[in-house]
Amino acid sequence: MRLVAQIPHPHLRMVVHEYNGKYIVEVEGGRCKQGFKFDKELYDLPAVQEWIIANAEQMIEQMHKMHEWLGTIKAKE
Repeated sequence: MRLVAQIPHPHLRMVVHEYNGKYIVEVEGGRCKQGFKFDKELYDLPAVQEWIIANAEQMIEQMHKMHEWLGTIKAKE
């Protein structure tokens, strides 16, 4: 897997890797990580980067929900 792009953001780590004919997008916030795959045959890198930037606010909301879900797991005693 080769890193091909990093999208600057003040709260999230957003990177794009290239692997096996796909762009693999990873969005990380705190203890949570979300991934997306885009076929290189259908999308070019600028389109993927634009999609990430356009949806950054929704990704932040999703990370908040994921952190809430993490709070529901019972910890070891």
